[in-house]
Amino acid sequence: MHKMFSDKFPFRRSIVGGDSQAQLTEEQRRDRHRSIQLHMQLLQHASGCRNQQCPSANCNKMKNLLKHGANCTTRVQGGCAICRRIWALLQIHARQCRREACVVPKCRQLKEQLRALAQQQAQMDERRRAAMNAAYRRDGTKLAL
Repeated sequence: MHKMFSDKFPFRRSIVGGDSQAQLTEEQRRDRHRSIQLHMQLLQHASGCRNQQCPSANCNKMKNLLKHGANCTTRVQGGCAICRRIWALLQIHARQCRREACVVPKCRQLKEQLRALAQQQAQMDERRRAAMNAAYRRDGTKLAL
């Protein structure tokens, strides 16, 4: 049985990324965090909800966003604001998700991309450390002479 979300929580726009966080007050940060968490719960619910008559208007809104994301031909690259919004939600979800078999669209693919990026970053860090250690060794032998 799915957890139902009441319609008393409005499905409102929220700034998801960018440099705007630096200018937010503590209260705005809390509101933003709460809004994102509610969107994450709604995304999880709507992704698995098969009830065509789901009593939550927000569930239907999220289902429509997901349907748009699957069918849009403009996409994020073409400048579609709706796709950009749903893509941001999917990325936030994938970063937080710890489920092996998740019903949220693109979750597995995004988690794999995040793992690949983390591995690539770790390799770059290791190469940087090795280069710095080699430079310190070189400088140390020059000082010893």
